[in-house]
Amino acid sequence: MKNQYQRLFKDYKHLIENKRVGLFCNQVSFDFTEGKYLFQMLSPASRSVSVLIPEHGLFAELQDQVPVENLSTYRDLDKTVSYVSLYISTPDKTDHIAESLDGIDTLIIDIQDIGVRYYTFLPTIAEVFKVLIDKELSVSVVVIDRPNPAGRQVEGTILKEEFSSLIGLTGLPHRYGLTLGELCMFLRSQYNGDFPLQIINKEPDKMPVNPSPNIPNINTCRIFSGQCLLEGTNLSEGRGTTRPFEIFGAPFLGDLPSGWLEKWNEENTAAVLRPIQFVPTFHKHKNQLCYGFQLHPGEEIHSLLYSLKMIRSLKDNLNEMKWLEGPYEAGSDKPAIKLLVGDGDLIEYLNGRVEEETILSRIHDQEKKWIEMTQPYLLYDEPLLQVY
Repeated sequence: MKNQYQRLFKDYKHLIENKRVGLFCNQVSFDFTEGKYLFQMLSPASRSVSVLIPEHGLFAELQDQVPVENLSTYRDLDKTVSYVSLYISTPDKTDHIAESLDGIDTLIIDIQDIGVRYYTFLPTIAEVFKVLIDKELSVSVVVIDRPNPAGRQVEGTILKEEFSSLIGLTGLPHRYGLTLGELCMFLRSQYNGDFPLQIINKEPDKMPVNPSPNIPNINTCRIFSGQCLLEGTNLSEGRGTTRPFEIFGAPFLGDLPSGWLEKWNEENTAAVLRPIQFVPTFHKHKNQLCYGFQLHPGEEIHSLLYSLKMIRSLKDNLNEMKWLEGPYEAGSDKPAIKLLVGDGDLIEYLNGRVEEETILSRIHDQEKKWIEMTQPYLLYDEPLLQVY
């Protein structure tokens, strides 16, 4: 059994034995030595176990924004365990979460975050924390911490309430550099919570199991803070290929002016764009030949800045490139680009109404503010850092 699970069953035995346990997890919650998922190991020791499932399902079998419709498919794994999806889009979501937590003594969080605020696992945890606090539930929380695969690098600006959604938690920058355990400590403090919170310190393994269907490797995590903004455009962000967010393009990208690519790569050396053609098997431009690029990042890249500049340049040079219109995320009427960018100045920059120097200064100051603000919550020796 891996060390973290050994510590869970030894040091927090009193929170498991004969207790009603909730486990927020997906397929990453697996012990390779035992050959079992954590909920299967908890079941014999606990009074009851409820598996709380995030976006993408228990095994990352579902694409983005697709709800779990048939929980019965999981029951053959362990018939003594109950299964509840926390990824739902209904007006009574808070009541659903409260009902899911009702009767639980201990909540164990064992999920892989990827270090960027667009990822829905952390906002779901935030929703759970708010319910614990608002409903004054008597629940002890244990977080099995993991390394942040995007590292300690910080990028972007701190999100204001007006842009808040399930792909943007108020108070977080685009890329935050903290581990999930550190973030849970930060959130409990921000929400003035006093529920018991224990962090089982991380081990060095980075993403032995990929956390969702479009995060195939650690390299994806390094560029996700910038490349995910492509979801707000009519370009394919590479969903439906084997390298989403690294690969991107559209049928009309072949209309770029001659010399654009050479000039771009010469002036923006943090990464190299390699011209390619691809056919997405699903999502945008399904089954259509797309002209585009694969992004090959260097050792140091500020992915958000790189992609902001690239998207603006592409939009300036392609008449067919547009922002996606209409609501994007349940619970918000804002289009995708506004929810993802989450900052008025950065949106104005993308629309050509603010100069690069303005956003550089703003991003730098906001990153510095975040690093200073989160110092009390750091659990590990590695400092947060800025890269330009």
